[in-house]
Amino acid sequence: SKLGETSHLRALLLFDLEWRVGVSWEQLAIPMLLSPELSAVVGLEQMETLFANHKFLRLFDLELVFYRGPGADLPKSVGGLVHLRYLNLRGTEFNELPGSLGNLECMEILDLRVKNFVLVPNVLWKMKRLRHLYLPKEFSVSGSEKLQLHSLRNLETLKIFCSNSCEVDDLDKLFNLRKLAFSSYDCVGLEQVLEVGKITFRRLRCTSFTIYGEFSESNMEQLSGYRHPCDLFLKGRIEKLPVDKHFPDRIRK
Repeated sequence: SKLGETSHLRALLLFDLEWRVGVSWEQLAIPMLLSPELSAVVGLEQMETLFANHKFLRLFDLELVFYRGPGADLPKSVGGLVHLRYLNLRGTEFNELPGSLGNLECMEILDLRVKNFVLVPNVLWKMKRLRHLYLPKEFSVSGSEKLQLHSLRNLETLKIFCSNSCEVDDLDKLFNLRKLAFSSYDCVGLEQVLEVGKITFRRLRCTSFTIYGEFSESNMEQLSGYRHPCDLFLKGRIEKLPVDKHFPDRIRK
Protein backbone atom coordinates (compact mmCIF):
# COMPACT_ATOMS: atom_id res chain seq x y z
CA SER A 1 0.00 0.00 0.00
CA LYS A 2 2.87 2.39 0.72
CA LEU A 3 4.25 1.80 -2.73
CA GLY A 4 1.02 2.68 -4.53
CA GLU A 5 0.96 2.33 -8.29
CA THR A 6 4.69 1.81 -8.85
CA SER A 7 4.85 -1.15 -11.21
CA HIS A 8 6.57 1.11 -13.77
CA LEU A 9 9.64 1.52 -11.56
CA ARG A 10 13.02 0.56 -12.96
CA ALA A 11 14.98 1.11 -9.73
CA LEU A 12 14.08 0.47 -6.09
CA LEU A 13 16.41 1.37 -3.22
CA LEU A 14 15.46 0.48 0.35
CA PHE A 15 17.79 1.94 2.91
CA ASP A 16 18.58 2.93 6.46
CA LEU A 17 17.85 6.67 6.57
CA GLU A 18 20.75 7.40 8.96
CA TRP A 19 23.19 5.61 6.64
CA ARG A 20 22.14 7.07 3.28
CA VAL A 21 21.46 10.71 4.23
CA GLY A 22 22.97 13.09 1.70
CA VAL A 23 23.41 10.50 -1.06
CA SER A 24 22.11 11.74 -4.41
CA TRP A 25 20.83 9.27 -7.05
CA GLU A 26 19.34 11.74 -9.57
CA GLN A 27 22.06 10.93 -12.07
CA LEU A 28 20.56 7.46 -12.64
CA ALA A 29 17.80 9.13 -14.71
CA ILE A 30 15.40 6.16 -14.54
CA PRO A 31 12.05 5.88 -12.70
CA MET A 32 12.86 4.91 -9.12
CA LEU A 33 11.73 4.97 -5.50
CA LEU A 34 13.88 5.87 -2.49
CA SER A 35 12.05 4.49 0.53
CA PRO A 36 13.46 4.82 4.06
CA GLU A 37 9.89 4.49 5.40
CA LEU A 38 9.38 1.09 3.77
CA SER A 39 12.71 -0.36 4.85
CA ALA A 40 11.62 -0.67 8.46
CA VAL A 41 8.75 -2.99 7.55
CA VAL A 42 10.30 -5.09 4.78
CA GLY A 43 9.86 -8.78 5.51
CA LEU A 44 9.62 -11.88 3.36
CA GLU A 45 5.94 -11.34 2.50
CA GLN A 46 6.54 -7.71 1.53
CA MET A 47 9.52 -8.77 -0.54
CA GLU A 48 7.44 -11.36 -2.40
CA THR A 49 4.93 -8.61 -3.19
CA LEU A 50 7.68 -6.30 -4.39
CA PHE A 51 9.05 -8.95 -6.73
CA ALA A 52 5.59 -9.85 -8.06
CA ASN A 53 4.55 -6.24 -8.74
CA HIS A 54 7.79 -4.84 -10.16
CA LYS A 55 8.75 -7.13 -13.02
CA PHE A 56 10.56 -4.34 -14.89
CA LEU A 57 13.07 -3.51 -12.17
CA ARG A 58 16.62 -3.07 -13.37
CA LEU A 59 18.11 -1.99 -10.05
CA PHE A 60 17.21 -3.40 -6.61
CA ASP A 61 19.21 -2.31 -3.57
CA LEU A 62 18.57 -3.86 -0.14
CA GLU A 63 21.88 -2.94 1.52
CA LEU A 64 21.74 -2.97 5.35
CA VAL A 65 17.95 -3.33 5.33
CA PHE A 66 16.85 -6.94 5.88
CA TYR A 67 17.36 -8.17 9.47
CA ARG A 68 15.15 -11.11 10.32
CA GLY A 69 17.42 -13.55 12.15
CA PRO A 70 18.02 -17.24 11.45
CA GLY A 71 16.01 -19.16 8.89
CA ALA A 72 15.37 -16.35 6.41
CA ASP A 73 16.04 -17.13 2.74
CA LEU A 74 15.88 -14.78 -0.23
CA PRO A 75 12.53 -15.56 -1.92
CA LYS A 76 12.67 -17.67 -5.08
CA SER A 77 10.47 -15.11 -6.83
CA VAL A 78 13.52 -12.85 -7.24
CA GLY A 79 14.20 -15.01 -10.30
CA GLY A 80 11.21 -13.38 -12.00
CA LEU A 81 13.02 -10.03 -12.21
CA VAL A 82 14.58 -11.00 -15.52
CA HIS A 83 15.45 -7.39 -16.45
CA LEU A 84 17.50 -6.87 -13.28
CA ARG A 85 21.02 -5.55 -13.90
CA TYR A 86 22.02 -4.55 -10.37
CA LEU A 87 21.27 -6.44 -7.14
CA ASN A 88 22.77 -5.41 -3.80
CA LEU A 89 22.31 -7.66 -0.74
CA ARG A 90 25.28 -6.33 1.22
CA GLY A 91 24.80 -6.35 4.99
CA THR A 92 21.53 -8.32 4.90
CA GLU A 93 21.02 -11.55 6.87
CA PHE A 94 19.79 -14.10 4.35
CA ASN A 95 20.81 -17.69 5.08
CA GLU A 96 20.25 -19.10 1.60
CA LEU A 97 20.04 -17.69 -1.92
CA PRO A 98 17.70 -19.42 -4.41
CA GLY A 99 18.66 -21.26 -7.58
CA SER A 100 16.28 -18.94 -9.46
CA LEU A 101 19.08 -16.33 -9.42
CA GLY A 102 20.27 -18.17 -12.51
CA ASN A 103 17.33 -16.62 -14.43
CA LEU A 104 18.85 -13.14 -14.06
CA GLU A 105 20.92 -13.30 -17.22
CA CYS A 106 20.94 -9.50 -17.68
CA MET A 107 22.78 -9.02 -14.37
CA GLU A 108 25.84 -6.77 -14.56
CA ILE A 109 26.56 -5.90 -10.89
CA LEU A 110 25.89 -8.44 -8.13
CA ASP A 111 26.79 -7.83 -4.48
CA LEU A 112 26.25 -10.91 -2.28
CA ARG A 113 28.24 -9.72 0.76
CA VAL A 114 25.63 -10.70 3.32
CA LYS A 115 26.36 -10.33 7.02
CA ASN A 116 26.37 -14.04 7.91
CA PHE A 117 27.30 -17.45 6.51
CA VAL A 118 25.13 -18.17 3.47
CA LEU A 119 24.36 -21.01 1.05
CA VAL A 120 24.92 -19.94 -2.56
CA PRO A 121 23.52 -21.85 -5.58
CA ASN A 122 25.93 -22.82 -8.33
CA VAL A 123 24.15 -20.72 -10.97
CA LEU A 124 26.23 -17.53 -11.20
CA TRP A 125 27.97 -18.90 -14.30
CA LYS A 126 24.73 -18.26 -16.21
CA MET A 127 25.07 -14.48 -15.75
CA LYS A 128 27.33 -13.99 -18.75
CA ARG A 129 26.87 -10.21 -18.80
CA LEU A 130 28.17 -9.90 -15.25
CA ARG A 131 30.92 -7.27 -14.90
CA HIS A 132 31.25 -6.85 -11.13
CA LEU A 133 30.80 -9.70 -8.62
CA TYR A 134 31.17 -9.42 -4.85
CA LEU A 135 30.98 -12.81 -3.14
CA PRO A 136 30.09 -13.41 0.54
CA LYS A 137 32.93 -13.56 3.04
CA GLU A 138 31.75 -16.98 4.26
CA PHE A 139 29.63 -19.30 2.15
CA SER A 140 29.19 -22.83 0.89
CA VAL A 141 27.87 -23.94 -2.48
CA SER A 142 24.61 -25.83 -2.86
CA GLY A 143 24.45 -28.63 -5.40
CA SER A 144 28.19 -28.94 -6.03
CA GLU A 145 31.56 -28.79 -4.34
CA LYS A 146 32.76 -25.42 -5.68
CA LEU A 147 31.26 -22.37 -7.38
CA GLN A 148 31.76 -22.27 -11.16
CA LEU A 149 32.76 -18.92 -12.62
CA HIS A 150 34.49 -20.01 -15.83
CA SER A 151 31.89 -18.56 -18.22
CA LEU A 152 31.96 -14.98 -16.86
CA ARG A 153 34.19 -13.60 -19.59
CA ASN A 154 32.97 -10.01 -19.19
CA LEU A 155 33.86 -9.94 -15.50
CA GLU A 156 36.07 -6.98 -14.50
CA THR A 157 35.84 -7.08 -10.69
CA LEU A 158 35.87 -10.22 -8.53
CA LYS A 159 35.77 -9.94 -4.73
CA ILE A 160 35.95 -11.91 -2.35
CA PHE A 161 37.35 -14.97 -4.20
CA CYS A 162 37.96 -17.87 -1.80
CA SER A 163 39.79 -20.97 -2.98
CA ASN A 164 37.86 -23.14 -0.52
CA SER A 165 34.60 -22.39 -2.35
CA CYS A 166 35.75 -21.45 -5.88
CA GLU A 167 37.95 -23.05 -8.52
CA VAL A 168 41.29 -21.25 -8.95
CA ASP A 169 41.49 -22.67 -12.50
CA ASP A 170 38.39 -20.67 -13.47
CA LEU A 171 40.39 -17.44 -13.15
CA ASP A 172 42.27 -18.41 -16.30
CA LYS A 173 39.03 -18.00 -18.27
CA LEU A 174 38.26 -14.48 -17.02
CA PHE A 175 40.01 -12.58 -19.79
CA ASN A 176 38.71 -9.11 -18.86
CA LEU A 177 39.43 -9.26 -15.13
CA ARG A 178 40.89 -6.00 -13.78
CA LYS A 179 40.47 -6.28 -10.00
CA LEU A 180 40.77 -9.46 -7.95
CA ALA A 181 40.44 -9.80 -4.17
CA PHE A 182 41.43 -13.24 -2.87
CA SER A 183 40.83 -14.65 0.62
CA SER A 184 42.05 -17.87 2.26
CA TYR A 185 41.77 -19.23 5.79
CA ASP A 186 44.87 -21.42 5.74
CA CYS A 187 48.45 -21.31 4.51
CA VAL A 188 47.45 -23.27 1.42
CA GLY A 189 46.43 -19.80 0.27
CA LEU A 190 50.12 -18.93 -0.14
CA GLU A 191 50.51 -21.74 -2.67
CA GLN A 192 47.44 -20.55 -4.51
CA VAL A 193 48.88 -17.05 -4.70
CA LEU A 194 51.54 -18.62 -6.93
CA GLU A 195 48.88 -20.41 -8.98
CA VAL A 196 47.19 -17.06 -9.61
CA GLY A 197 50.60 -15.61 -10.47
CA LYS A 198 51.01 -18.09 -13.32
CA ILE A 199 47.86 -16.87 -15.05
CA THR A 200 48.28 -14.34 -17.85
CA PHE A 201 45.73 -11.61 -17.26
CA ARG A 202 45.51 -9.17 -20.14
CA ARG A 203 43.89 -6.34 -18.17
CA LEU A 204 44.61 -7.02 -14.52
CA ARG A 205 45.42 -3.82 -12.64
CA CYS A 206 45.61 -5.03 -9.06
CA THR A 207 45.14 -8.05 -6.84
CA SER A 208 44.55 -8.17 -3.11
CA PHE A 209 45.31 -11.22 -0.97
CA THR A 210 44.05 -11.69 2.59
CA ILE A 211 45.41 -14.89 4.14
CA TYR A 212 44.74 -16.15 7.67
CA GLY A 213 46.95 -18.72 9.43
CA GLU A 214 50.42 -19.38 10.79
CA PHE A 215 53.30 -18.46 8.53
CA SER A 216 56.79 -19.98 8.48
CA GLU A 217 59.87 -18.56 6.81
CA SER A 218 59.80 -21.33 4.21
CA ASN A 219 56.26 -20.71 3.00
CA MET A 220 56.84 -16.96 2.99
CA GLU A 221 59.64 -17.51 0.46
CA GLN A 222 57.03 -18.69 -2.04
CA LEU A 223 55.62 -15.18 -2.35
CA SER A 224 58.64 -13.88 -4.24
CA GLY A 225 57.38 -15.69 -7.36
CA TYR A 226 54.20 -13.65 -7.65
CA ARG A 227 54.46 -11.28 -10.64
CA HIS A 228 51.25 -9.21 -10.71
CA PRO A 229 50.69 -5.90 -8.82
CA CYS A 230 49.25 -6.79 -5.42
CA ASP A 231 48.28 -5.78 -1.90
CA LEU A 232 49.09 -8.45 0.69
CA PHE A 233 47.45 -8.88 4.11
CA LEU A 234 48.69 -11.71 6.35
CA LYS A 235 46.59 -12.24 9.46
CA GLY A 236 47.91 -14.64 12.08
CA ARG A 237 51.14 -15.76 13.66
CA ILE A 238 54.46 -15.47 11.84
CA GLU A 239 57.59 -17.12 13.21
CA LYS A 240 60.01 -14.64 11.64
CA LEU A 241 59.60 -11.41 9.73
CA PRO A 242 60.46 -12.07 6.06
CA VAL A 243 63.27 -10.24 4.32
CA ASP A 244 62.49 -7.94 1.42
CA LYS A 245 63.42 -10.46 -1.25
CA HIS A 246 60.65 -12.80 -0.09
CA PHE A 247 57.91 -10.32 -0.95
CA PRO A 248 56.41 -10.10 -4.45
CA ASP A 249 58.36 -7.73 -6.71
CA ARG A 250 55.30 -5.64 -7.49
CA ILE A 251 53.80 -5.49 -4.00
CA ARG A 252 52.06 -2.17 -3.31
CA LYS A 253 51.33 -2.56 0.40
